[in-house]
Amino acid sequence: MESPEMPSHFVARKTGRGCLGCLWQVGIVFVLGIVLVVAIIGLFNPWAFYLGGKFHITPYWQGWGTAHAKSGDYLLYVRIEPSMRSSRMYLSTSLTGVSYVCTPRGQKIRLNLGGGMRRHLNLSTDGEAINLYMYYWPWNANFRSDNNPRLELRGHWRNPNLVMDDHSSLARAFQPDGTVYHGNGANRPYISEIVPITLVPGSYSDFSSACAQSHR
Repeated sequence: MESPEMPSHFVARKTGRGCLGCLWQVGIVFVLGIVLVVAIIGLFNPWAFYLGGKFHITPYWQGWGTAHAKSGDYLLYVRIEPSMRSSRMYLSTSLTGVSYVCTPRGQKIRLNLGGGMRRHLNLSTDGEAINLYMYYWPWNANFRSDNNPRLELRGHWRNPNLVMDDHSSLARAFQPDGTVYHGNGANRPYISEIVPITLVPGSYSDFSSACAQSHR
């Protein structure tokens, strides 16, 4: 004896519950993954939760500032976090993150960020030396030979700020009119104008608003 077919609305409901269950499982796995990453950072790099002098639940620091160069004012945003790949060769703590520079012409450029501090950091990084480097890395970077602009910052933590200078990288990376220099860097002096910059705690939206306001 053949069994009657299941009504279509029952089939639809069953399928819908199955999809919802999959989404819940994906969500749970995603949350557990984030918790695991944060736990690993807390175990090996607990100082990341105290960058800037105060405890924060996210293991990174973000801030921005303005560099007053001869070619104009450059607004710079950075987000700094520990890299999972520390450099044993140079006995330093590797940093990673993202950066944006707002040029005197109002162009906002996204940059990859890397850097380092000494190994075996204390919870408080106040007074610690830090160096950061940034470079343009678009989606097709593997097919490009030009990753300008390239910027470099050197300085120290002065909680809650970063007090740094550009090590002449703005003069190497940009033209006198504030446009990106795409020529051979060897044709320019390595050290010329050194521009100080202090990065204060702030979000990307703070930086973006300041960039827009400065070019109205």
